[in-house]
Amino acid sequence: MKSSLVFLKVPPNFPKQLKGGSLRDDDVFLINSDIPIPVEISGEIDFADLTMDMILAGMLRAIEERQAKQEWIDYYSAFVLFLRPDIITKLNEMKDMGLAEESYLNAYKFVRDGKAEEGLASIRDFLEDYPGSWNGWFILGWALRLLGRWQDALAALKKAIELGGDYSNTRNELAICKMEMADYAGAKQELEIAIKDDPENVTIISNLGVLALKTGYENEAASYFKKVLELDEDDPVA
Repeated sequence: MKSSLVFLKVPPNFPKQLKGGSLRDDDVFLINSDIPIPVEISGEIDFADLTMDMILAGMLRAIEERQAKQEWIDYYSAFVLFLRPDIITKLNEMKDMGLAEESYLNAYKFVRDGKAEEGLASIRDFLEDYPGSWNGWFILGWALRLLGRWQDALAALKKAIELGGDYSNTRNELAICKMEMADYAGAKQELEIAIKDDPENVTIISNLGVLALKTGYENEAASYFKKVLELDEDDPVA
């Protein structure tokens, strides 16, 4: 079931203009405060919690489903193309990889919300149609890891890397599985690869701290947790 698309009034503190990717001083997009911002929601949401990606996703849906006046759709199209000039290429890539499929989107939302069993069913349906999608194998591995199926999760995550998903999040998931299986050397290797790719990722740094604790390096762990708190003072692990 799709989330609702709602249109939020532009708040007074929203930027009056946006800066694009060009270095030119005149490369700006003027915000029209009379045109509301479309956002997908499944519950209550505050404008302050919105990310630019969430705003762009809402605009893309409004454009696709024609859920707005033509004037608004023209504005949303210009807004999206200004911030994401390569959006057409990206959307075509997403379509080819199946990332706009309902089974994939549902699986991601289920796993993100901790509903691993439901996510597992959805992502398996997705992988039947898109067996070459590294994203699908990553979601499968993530779900299996949440269910404590470490060996199965490892296999899925390795498949994701094999298909092109060699990113910090994948390596971090692999590290968690290896830690749970007491393969501490393997976990450290995965986390070191991940941190090189994403040096300020709080989750990865925190897991380096957890690994240091598990292996008896308390001073090293304290150093990692200190770094975590510098980046996020509310982190529950540190």
